[in-house]
Amino acid sequence: MRATPPNGSAGRTRPEMRASRPGLSLVILLTGSLLVGFSMGNWLAPLAAWIGPVLIIRYARDHEVGRGFLLVFAACYTAWLIGFGPVWWSQWSAQTAVILAAMYGLLWTLPYLVDRLLSRRFGGFSAAFVYPLAATTLEFINIHTNPLGAWGSTGFSQYGNLPLMQLASVTGMIGITFLMGWFASIANWVWENRSRSRETLRGLVSFGAVLAVVLVFGYLRLNVAPSAETVRVAGVTVESYHSLVERVSDTWGTAAARLQVQSLRDAYFDETVREAAAGAQVVLWPEGAGIGDASDDASLLTRAQEVARQHGIYLAVPFFTQYADAEQPVENKLLLIDPTGTIAFEHVKYGGNMMEGSLRGDGTLQTVSTPFGVLSGVICWDMDFPAVIQQAGQDGAGLMLVPSADWLEIDPIHSHMAVFRAIENGMSVARQTDEGLSLSVDPYGRTLAQTDFFGTTDRTMVAQVPVRHVATVYTAFGRWFEWLCVIGFLYVVARALMARRVEER
Repeated sequence: MRATPPNGSAGRTRPEMRASRPGLSLVILLTGSLLVGFSMGNWLAPLAAWIGPVLIIRYARDHEVGRGFLLVFAACYTAWLIGFGPVWWSQWSAQTAVILAAMYGLLWTLPYLVDRLLSRRFGGFSAAFVYPLAATTLEFINIHTNPLGAWGSTGFSQYGNLPLMQLASVTGMIGITFLMGWFASIANWVWENRSRSRETLRGLVSFGAVLAVVLVFGYLRLNVAPSAETVRVAGVTVESYHSLVERVSDTWGTAAARLQVQSLRDAYFDETVREAAAGAQVVLWPEGAGIGDASDDASLLTRAQEVARQHGIYLAVPFFTQYADAEQPVENKLLLIDPTGTIAFEHVKYGGNMMEGSLRGDGTLQTVSTPFGVLSGVICWDMDFPAVIQQAGQDGAGLMLVPSADWLEIDPIHSHMAVFRAIENGMSVARQTDEGLSLSVDPYGRTLAQTDFFGTTDRTMVAQVPVRHVATVYTAFGRWFEWLCVIGFLYVVARALMARRVEER
């Protein structure tokens, strides 16, 4: 990648494209904002996610940094509110949603700012790498520092495009972000150099070749995948624990409240026995199903161990323990009980604790070997942290059990997000959800079974799930592509600064 001063010979090949019609420029920016907004969150429009950044880059490059970037920020701010606003103000205050919109709006604006400041300092086709490297670097920082995890990541917009999603098995989901960002930058580079047809054709062929390789790889990975033995997994959701909490919130701790909690537990055990009799070898409850006081935990555990032993099943029971001492945080944990009645592992929830005020786990995952494969388990929001879930892939897990609890405004995106972790780490995922989409997928992201809490009265999910771990490049070499993008971005910045020094001299 060669950096050149804007007045150099290479700089003359990229003419300044200043907007001559302000009204048209604003329409371009608004259209880009709407396309990005309606491709995120519960608005699933994969093609819009590719086109929106093309238009925003066009506006950004056509205007000076100052006022122009205030409008770019406003566009990104609006896009986030469209895509994710309802998700958050349904749980938190509108004020919190506005603050989050500002945070993510700034995060999404920065790559456009970097592109505007640096891309003109690179000659020829190399200029098209500035925006995607900036976008992936900012996303890398966000994923690994944000307490919300991977929320807002670009790759999620491509859910459903299975051949493209297979790229996550090599680069992690951030590879999809790079490819989409590269497309947006290429489209603008071609527009700016449209008079140089031979040069732009070479650029288009280069991008097209990479995209073709990615899609062919994805197609082959999906179609030559070997068959694998399966295990019958059943997820049962009886009643939302939120409904129970609403009924007994004023009488919590009383005998009447305990009777209602016990009634809920009885229903879960009845459903567990029914599914075990039908042939289920693994039974999974949703997050919150084991709600109760600390004094009730022993009886719940004893009964769960007895049921698992009597029916020869692996039973995943999430506990949600509340303590009489209000200063002691709720303990949200998952226990996997094996067919002998032994606790195979215990996992304390790591992610999303700021929303429920629960004890935060250490983020260390556990696995257990079974006659049919290696099992692991996390709770709901934990799946939004790629670095945490990668441990299971490195340990050879073939099935990730994910008891979860969502809400209407987060359904079904939160379950869709978990599918990318399955592809990255070569493992099946069974996500049983209270007030959301229960979903089972194989290591390639293919849906095996699903049921939506709000769309049916029978919330049981049954699937024949492969439990053989599938080796992936992402599992073997870690987040190699993320670091490559970070290094590439630092190189871009360094070369641009050197070019500026040469220019000033």
